[in-house]
Amino acid sequence: MKRNKDITKYKTPSGQVRYKFKVYVGKDEETGNSIQARKQGFKSYDDALKSYFEIKDKIAKGTYTGNENKKHKFSKLYELWLANYELTVKPSTLHNTKMFFDNHILPDLGNLYVEKITTLRCQKVIKKWFDELPKTYKKIYNLASNIFEYAVNNDLIVKNPMKRTIKPKLQREKKPFTNFYSKEELNEYLEACKKKENPRVYLFFRILAYTGMRKGEALALKWSDVDFANDTITISKTLSIGEKNTLHIGTPKTKASYRTIHIDQQTIYYLKEWRKEQRKRLFKLGFNALSDDQLLFNNKDNGLVRPWLVQSWNRTIAKDTGLKYITVHGFRHTHASLLFEAGTPMQDVKQRLGHSSITTTMNIYTHVTKSEQKKTADNFARFMEG
Repeated sequence: MKRNKDITKYKTPSGQVRYKFKVYVGKDEETGNSIQARKQGFKSYDDALKSYFEIKDKIAKGTYTGNENKKHKFSKLYELWLANYELTVKPSTLHNTKMFFDNHILPDLGNLYVEKITTLRCQKVIKKWFDELPKTYKKIYNLASNIFEYAVNNDLIVKNPMKRTIKPKLQREKKPFTNFYSKEELNEYLEACKKKENPRVYLFFRILAYTGMRKGEALALKWSDVDFANDTITISKTLSIGEKNTLHIGTPKTKASYRTIHIDQQTIYYLKEWRKEQRKRLFKLGFNALSDDQLLFNNKDNGLVRPWLVQSWNRTIAKDTGLKYITVHGFRHTHASLLFEAGTPMQDVKQRLGHSSITTTMNIYTHVTKSEQKKTADNFARFMEG
């Protein structure tokens, strides 16, 4: 069989036989010089011929980019991908993404050429990430895979080697879900908050426990979000941390997070009391606190409160009371738990918490209602016996 004259045989410095070819692409519009596609290193004539026709086909279709013959470092492709990615996400998400790349992905893959990265190499780094961060390694895997997908979409590689790996599974020990307070524990906790010199501490945790707000949503609240006439609070933003630990007020977590919720009269009372107290304090410091744009929760410079501060309040109060420690997010679970205990329909709980799907609400329901299962059985037995 007659062989393709564009494919030639050569020997490597070690004496191994390899094949290479060159294909005429066209003329450079700026210089008028001929452009040729060159590839080498094929172990067989058939492999070279297959690649030859793939490139010829791309040239004929007008999809040949010229990148097919170049080597591209993973780190350089990451920079190109990041330039587009940063236009689509919040500052906090961008910050976390860069940290994953800087601390894990780039040290392992950054200096390698994507054309040379094999599935076996990917499997090794996945194992390393799993050993180091078993609970979050899938996030690292997905981010690294995005770079390979970017390479595939730009015709630099044919397949994403990450997609052909086997992801290890974390064998989790099932532990009872305890990150919430009972009604009695919550009341004890809030009573301890009242004893603090700063009334905003009590108001902050009351709002979390009585509304189910996320921490960032509460810290982003302004007085314009509170409707005293209709006893509601509108949640339309959240506090997030960006690069260099800068604080930003941005859009909520999901579309469902935009919501207006009703609040009880007692919470309205505490809000009014805090507004009067806050204005007195800020006037003494030289701030005009009469604007509706005034934050509900401010720091000493009348700026945003850093999340670590409310975490510190929480730890101190739990320690002082001798109560079990729950996270700040645990007050959201507490609100959900008590809503369910009070017989609130699941759909109403979903809307109040701003969950994007009923599945999320059901998962919380499963966690927090296990203590109620015996009561449910007893109630059913009494009903049957009556």
